[in-house]
Amino acid sequence: MSAPRLDIDHRALQSLQLVTDAALAYLSEDDLLDELLKRMTQILQADTAAILLLEPDGRTLLARAARGIEEEVEQGVRIPVGRGFAGRVAAERRAVFIPDIDHADVLNPILREKGIRSLLGVPLLIEGRVLGVLHVGTLTPRQFTTDDRDLLQLAADRAALAIEHARLYEEERRARENAEQASKRLEALQRVTDASLAYLSEEDLLQELLVRITEILATDTAAILLLESDGETLRARAARGVEEEDDQGVRIPVGRGFAGRVAAERRAVFIADVDHADVLNPILREKGIKSLLGVPLLIEGRVLGVLHVGTLTPRAFNAHDRDLLQLAADRAALAIEHANVYEQRRLAEALQRRLLPERLPQIPGLEIASRYLPAAAGGLGGDWYDVFGLGRGRIAIAVGDVVGHGVAAAAVMAQLRTALRAYAVQGSPPAEVVQAVNRLMWQLGPTAMTTLAYLVLDPAEEQLEIVNAGHPPPLLLGPDGEADFVPLQGTMALGVSGTAVYHSDTVAMPTGSTAVLYTDGLVEKRGVSIDEGLERLCALAAGRHEVEALCTLLIEELVPDAPPDDIAVLAAHVPELPDRLTTRWPAEADALADVRRLLRRWLSTRAATADEAYDITVACQEACANAIEHAYGPGRAELDVELSYDAGRVRVTVRDKGRWRPPRGQNRGRGLPLMHSLMHTVDVTHGERGTVVVLERRLEGDA
Repeated sequence: MSAPRLDIDHRALQSLQLVTDAALAYLSEDDLLDELLKRMTQILQADTAAILLLEPDGRTLLARAARGIEEEVEQGVRIPVGRGFAGRVAAERRAVFIPDIDHADVLNPILREKGIRSLLGVPLLIEGRVLGVLHVGTLTPRQFTTDDRDLLQLAADRAALAIEHARLYEEERRARENAEQASKRLEALQRVTDASLAYLSEEDLLQELLVRITEILATDTAAILLLESDGETLRARAARGVEEEDDQGVRIPVGRGFAGRVAAERRAVFIADVDHADVLNPILREKGIKSLLGVPLLIEGRVLGVLHVGTLTPRAFNAHDRDLLQLAADRAALAIEHANVYEQRRLAEALQRRLLPERLPQIPGLEIASRYLPAAAGGLGGDWYDVFGLGRGRIAIAVGDVVGHGVAAAAVMAQLRTALRAYAVQGSPPAEVVQAVNRLMWQLGPTAMTTLAYLVLDPAEEQLEIVNAGHPPPLLLGPDGEADFVPLQGTMALGVSGTAVYHSDTVAMPTGSTAVLYTDGLVEKRGVSIDEGLERLCALAAGRHEVEALCTLLIEELVPDAPPDDIAVLAAHVPELPDRLTTRWPAEADALADVRRLLRRWLSTRAATADEAYDITVACQEACANAIEHAYGPGRAELDVELSYDAGRVRVTVRDKGRWRPPRGQNRGRGLPLMHSLMHTVDVTHGERGTVVVLERRLEGDA
C-alpha cells in the first residue's frame, strides 16, 4: 500500500513545482492565469479548466481565464457567490465535486454546451480570504478522487499565492508608474510656475507658457484667450501653431463655440473630431486641427480665460491629459494674475509719482524735504503733498488725504492739486482758496471727500497762515527746537458740505523755525490712541531742524514694516541766511519780486539802513533785468544771484549763461549807469559762457 502513496506524493511535489515555478512571478496577471490553467490541465489530465476571481464588491465571481471553455472569458461570465457550482465553492470555501452536471445545480450554460460531464472545483484562498475559484472538468464521466481533490487544492493554494504576488507586483508597478508620472507632472508644473516667468511682461509670459504647455502635452497647437472687461467676450491673446488667432484678434462670445463653452461651463471640454463639432473659430479648421482639449483659466473661482491645445492628427485626450492641462492652467492663471497685478501696481506707482511732485522746488531761503510711502497692499492711494511759490516771496505748502484708494482716489487727488494751484495763484486769501476748492469737491460727489492742511508761508514777515480742513494739526518747531502742534479752529473735510465756511489762523514762524505736515497714517496705529501717536511724533521731532534727517527719522520710528495706509510727510525749515548765499532763479520778470524780498530779508540782518537796502535792491534788480532781457531769447532759462557779506562790505553777483544783445530803442541801456550811481563799484564781464555782473557797496553803519 505504501508504494502507490509515494507515487502520489511524488506526483503532488512535481505538480506543486510546476505551479510555483519562479518564472511565473514575472508574468502579468492575465498571462499568469493562462499559464496556471495550462499546467493544471496537465497535472490533473482534465479537458477544461477555469479561474473565476472575486470582484471588488465581494458578491460576484468573474471568469478571468479558461482553457477548453474560453467562451466563459470572452462572454465575461459572472456567477453570484452562493449560486451554481462556482458560487457554491466560493461561498462554502471548500472543494465541490459534481460527477454528472446534467443532474446538478450548474448555473453557467456554457459548461453544458461544451459537453462537460464531470467537474471538480476548489476555492483560491490566501490567509483565509477567498480570491476566487479554480475548477477543472472532463468531457467523459470521471470519479475525481480524494487525491485529485487534495492535489487540486494544493495547487490552488499555490496558485492563489502566485496570483496575490502577481497582483502585488502589478500594484507596485502601477505605483512606480504613477510616481514617475507624478514626478513628470510635478516637473512639468514647475516649468509652468518657474520663478523666472515672474519677470516677464504679460505678452512674453503668455507666449512662454504656450511653448512649455505644448512641450508638456506633446500637442501641435495651443492658445490662450482672456476674458474682456465686459465679461462676455473672450479675446485671443497668445497662440502657438495658430498664430492667426492672436494676429486677427479673434473674439469668441462666452457660451458659444468651443472656447466659449469652456468659459461658460467652467470645466474641461474635449472634441475628438473638430470637423463634426460646434467650433465657432474658422481658423481652427483652416489649420487642419483634428482634436481639441480646452480648460478654463480660474483664479479663486473667477474665470480669467481659456487655455486650449490641439493636434493635427486625431487624438483621444484622456483624463490624465485633462488633469495635467487643468493643473497647468491653474498655475498659468496664477502667473497671469500675478503679472497683471505687478503691471497694475507698476502703472499705479508710475501714476502716483506723476501725481506727486517729481521733485520739490528749490526755493531760495527755504529748506524742504518730503517722504511718501504707499500702503503695503499696493495700488493707488489718496495721500499727496505740494509746494509752490505764490509771488511776493510767499510759499504755498499743502498736504491732503483723499478718502479711499484706487483710480478714483487718484483722479480726485489730481483734480484737487490742480484746483488748489489754480485758485491759489490768483492771489486770493488762503481761506477763500480752500472754500473754492471745497465747492469743487462737493460737485464731484461723495467719493471726493478729502482732508487738507493748506499753509501760506511768508519768510520775510516771519508768519504762517493756515487753513485746516479736517486734517491732523501741523507741528511747529521754534528756533530753540521746542515742538508743539498749532492750535486750529475745527473745520470739516472738503466735499462734506457745499456750504461749509473755512477760516485761517495766522501764527508766528520766526527765522530758524520748522513746520511739519503729515497724513494720519504716520500717527495712527490699530489698537492705539491717536493721541499717543501725536505725542511720539512731537517727542521725536523736538530739536531737529535738518529736514532730510527729520523726515527719515519719523518714517523709521513711526511707520511699521507693512503700513496699512499711505503716508505722506513734509518738513519746511526757514533757516538763518548765511553771509554767503547762492540762489538760482528762473530768467523771468515775475521772479524779480521774489529776488527783491529775499535780498531785503538778507540785508535786514546785515545792519543795512533803509536807504542802503533800497539802493542795493534796485541795483540788483537792474542787473537781473538786464540778464533776463539781453541774455536770453524765448524759452526757459536761469540766472544765479550770489550774495556775500564781509567786514561791512556787501557784494551782489549776477550770472547768466547767455550772450547779451545790444540795447533796442532810444531810451534803453540806462540800467548800467543806474547801477553805477547806486553802488560803489560795478564790474561787468562778458564771456563765452555768459555775463557776470558784480556790484559792491560798503555799509555806512559798519564804516
